[in-house]
Amino acid sequence: MGDLVLKGMLNLKGMLTLSGADGGKVKVDSFEVLVEVSKGVGASQGQGAPVILPPPPASPIDTGVDCWIFKSFNATVTAGGKNIVTMGMCAQGNPGMATWPGMVQQSIGNPTVTINNIAINVQNDMATILPMGTPVTFTSSGQ
Repeated sequence: MGDLVLKGMLNLKGMLTLSGADGGKVKVDSFEVLVEVSKGVGASQGQGAPVILPPPPASPIDTGVDCWIFKSFNATVTAGGKNIVTMGMCAQGNPGMATWPGMVQQSIGNPTVTINNIAINVQNDMATILPMGTPVTFTSSGQ
């Protein structure tokens, strides 16, 4: 497998399709770029704390901790056919449900490679789940 590694000060523009050779990943330095996946489907990209709503004594609606990024705010560049994430929307919960919305934060792991001047999100970047303000760290890229 041959990964496509992006380095240095790089600003991608327009509609681009990137891919690694022979099934390789698209990376910024040593971190895989995060891509959009289907909400609540397949392996999660990260895990957060359970959302306990409504509060006790009622049972929570969805206590799942899995999280998926389903929308990038700047979906013009793809990696392996999936949109690369430059901040966006995520959802946390049980597979098939993913009830709780969240916001993917600006990348802290990649300060230099951008799409239209917005940093590409990479593994170990974070999101905030809105109902509780709890953080999620994305350990899997979704590629």
